[in-house]
Amino acid sequence: MNTILVVDDEKPAREELRSLIENAATMSEIIEAKSGQEALRFLQTRTIEVAFIDVNLGDMNGIALAKEALNINHNLKIIFSTAYDTYAVKAFELDAVDYIMKPYEQQRVEIALQRVQLAANPDLNEYSGTSADICRMAEKLKKLSLWKGDRVIPIDIDDIVFLAMVDRNCRICTINDEFFSHQTLGYFQEKLKNNHFYRINRSFLVNLDYIIEIQPWFNNSYRIKVKNYPQEEIIISRNIIKDFRMLLDF
Repeated sequence: MNTILVVDDEKPAREELRSLIENAATMSEIIEAKSGQEALRFLQTRTIEVAFIDVNLGDMNGIALAKEALNINHNLKIIFSTAYDTYAVKAFELDAVDYIMKPYEQQRVEIALQRVQLAANPDLNEYSGTSADICRMAEKLKKLSLWKGDRVIPIDIDDIVFLAMVDRNCRICTINDEFFSHQTLGYFQEKLKNNHFYRINRSFLVNLDYIIEIQPWFNNSYRIKVKNYPQEEIIISRNIIKDFRMLLDF
């Protein structure tokens, strides 16, 4: 890594991140930009390998800046930095190398820079199977990787109790924890189709193994109760009641 750009409209945040980068990448030149426009000027006039971009800049959104930056330099490795985790999915849709949260930690910055090296030198990776190999491996691996803050947590599919749409996000409830994803319920329905999940209604996808009670409900419908979430009101859609009763044989 020769030149690293730090983009943040707050000087203390720039200085803190710069110090941590200097500890981890002692041979690199580090330059600072206090706005998106200043960052673009640097990118147009300098050869920059890595950019740490704050998502919330004063003059423009960091995601928008990253898109323009990649148009200028397709090989630029981007690491987003922010106090919020709501842009994580958008960040990785741009193939960002990493996404670090404020307040910064030395170890987390070092990990991000290591990922830059791996992205720039794929041969450093120990495993380099074909896409088909990876797909087959993913199908056998009963894990679902979900964001929690600035971390990705692989969870056991068998530990998921239910999934529910909340506004435009998907709430994933496991035996011990809850997660949120920007993916749709239909996406997870397809991903979990070979497991014991059933679309109870438009808003709920339930693991049948965790249903603990089925109650008659209004208008000849039924309500179900699931393990560990007694407060959830999950009503079976009337158009699937026949199939549901056949499925559970009652």
